[in-house]
Amino acid sequence: MILVRTRVPSKAPMKNRSVFAAALLAGLGALLPVSANAQTVDYGSFETMFNEPVTMSVTGSPQRVSDVPGTMEIITADQIRRSGAKDIPGVLRHVGGVDVMQWANDNADVGVRGYDQAFTPRLLVLIDGRQVYADFYGYTPWSTLPVELGAIRQIEIIKGPNCALFGFNAVSGVINIVTYDALADDINTLSVIGGTQGLAAGSAVATWKYRDVLGLRLSAGYSRDDEYATPIPANEAGADRQGNERIAVNGVAEVRLSDGIILGIELSHSQNRLNQMSPAYSYVFSAFDTNSIKARLTADTSLGLMQLTAYSNWIEQKDDLGPLVVTFHNQVTVVQGQDIFQLGNDHTLRFSVEYRHNSMPSQAGGTIFYDLASSGGMWQWNILPELSLTNALRYDQIDLVQTQGVSAVSPPANADAKRTIASVAFNSGLVWRIDNENTVRLTASRGAALPSLINLDGTGPGAGGINSAFYTLQPSFVSNYEIGWDRTLSAIGGRLRINVFHQYNSNLISLGGGVAAPGSASSPPGAGNVGNSTANGVEVAVSGTFDAWRYGVSYRYEAVADDFLPAVRDGMAGIDFEHVTPTHMVNANLGWSGDDIEADIYLHAQSATEGLQPDGGNPGATRLVPVDSYVSADIRLAYAVSDKLTLAVSGQNLLAAQQQQTSGSAVERRVLATLSVGL
Repeated sequence: MILVRTRVPSKAPMKNRSVFAAALLAGLGALLPVSANAQTVDYGSFETMFNEPVTMSVTGSPQRVSDVPGTMEIITADQIRRSGAKDIPGVLRHVGGVDVMQWANDNADVGVRGYDQAFTPRLLVLIDGRQVYADFYGYTPWSTLPVELGAIRQIEIIKGPNCALFGFNAVSGVINIVTYDALADDINTLSVIGGTQGLAAGSAVATWKYRDVLGLRLSAGYSRDDEYATPIPANEAGADRQGNERIAVNGVAEVRLSDGIILGIELSHSQNRLNQMSPAYSYVFSAFDTNSIKARLTADTSLGLMQLTAYSNWIEQKDDLGPLVVTFHNQVTVVQGQDIFQLGNDHTLRFSVEYRHNSMPSQAGGTIFYDLASSGGMWQWNILPELSLTNALRYDQIDLVQTQGVSAVSPPANADAKRTIASVAFNSGLVWRIDNENTVRLTASRGAALPSLINLDGTGPGAGGINSAFYTLQPSFVSNYEIGWDRTLSAIGGRLRINVFHQYNSNLISLGGGVAAPGSASSPPGAGNVGNSTANGVEVAVSGTFDAWRYGVSYRYEAVADDFLPAVRDGMAGIDFEHVTPTHMVNANLGWSGDDIEADIYLHAQSATEGLQPDGGNPGATRLVPVDSYVSADIRLAYAVSDKLTLAVSGQNLLAAQQQQTSGSAVERRVLATLSVGL
């Protein structure tokens, strides 16, 4: 294992210290390749050294955000605490370039650089390297994540396709949640929350260590609240609203088997009952039960830093549609292996393999599943001390099988349905640190969104039949080209960041509606490749700290142009990005800290858009409705009663009692009171 604790000489002048730190970090990144997922580097030491967050997620080597061969933002534990949010989407809503559609009190969909939709399938979400989205649909039910805010060290947002670096389906971006390490960190917290909408919640995180050999971390959370009372649009009516409830527990054990070998075991469970927006844009009441187990072995050897990870996720989702309850059972098992090693002083390489088995009962009566085999490689070349090039490539092959079930209406076919899909993804980034104040990045990437099991499943012309999408549906590909510039603004303790990007999406997939499976007039709508879409945009952000103040402002301009088949234009198949993605989006924050008091305010504004609703006169189809521009405000005020006890009051959407932010129900003003104890 590689555990780095290095200090910059305290007597060095500040300018020289920054130069020394930059050189040291570059050297450590080259000489000490480490794995982000393994958490084998002391994050706290690097943060202290450089006075800014450090990531190991992208290349497997420690890097500052400005040195990453891609566009990344890091939300630190302090920023999470100061956000005043009670969940992860509430934290992400303050990040520039991140789209959050708040459909219900505990239900939100999160997108990166637009292209957000109900049950959005374009975002890869990880907790310490474990995929946590619902694999059968490809979306993330955020309330089911078995992680407490107090257990999170940082949240990393990586924008654009990153499949070759991060893996499966990371086509619009990655949300990588990094928790505190059971061996390296000592975190013991307890918080109690009460608020409007009948909110009552509690959360606890506890760690225990035995010497430097064994570390344990346990966390648990409970919350319940009432749903918004704002009217549901008539076309979106579904099951009756009910109260929301969440229970989550998580346990992690890290064992040092020898000086260079660590074994980690993680178990988690969650139960959730919540109101949410379905991909058909009608409200449903859903009940989730999730379980997971993960094991990871990390070994620092003469052949490099090797890592073997295996995990299984189980999820059951029951959707109450009013007269009908639909149940989904999904299990995914993943085995991953990688080796990171050094060739000389200038070349870091990573080779990885992955096997994935994903299955669920089929609507046709049998089982639909796939076996995925992947291989990938990354090469980071430090061409000069100030210039580096990173290239990554990944190949995925999916073998799909849909077994035939027994049908009392129509005899099943004699043979199972089988098919193979292959895809290639790449990431390439050139980073030039011109001087201590200026860094330029040039990146190009391509990722594939493979069809989900729901996309591929369904009934055909006769009961027990196979949906034609199983045979015809192709992956959706996203290509992104980007130039970025970071400049340090020493006079105001800040950083300027500008990114200009061009994105092309091909073979976009509709979940259903509007595209009927051929073969019979009675065939239900099925998923299909509906066309292409192009986005051009620019992001500008300034953030920093000055004395006791912290500040930030960001602006995103994005122009999306859809080129869909005639049958699915204007959202008719439940898919539309040109009209739904806001052209202009602004985020701003201002905070101040005194001896015992903290105050933070967050503003969000976006231009008028449109949203999707069911088309009452055309079953299975959707229509566009206007959503006006709006400005929302969140605030947090906190008083430290003692070193270990803090009382905070926070609020969301404070500018109006009710505010229309999507095509769904209007959101309500929320006010929370939080009592936090550090043990």
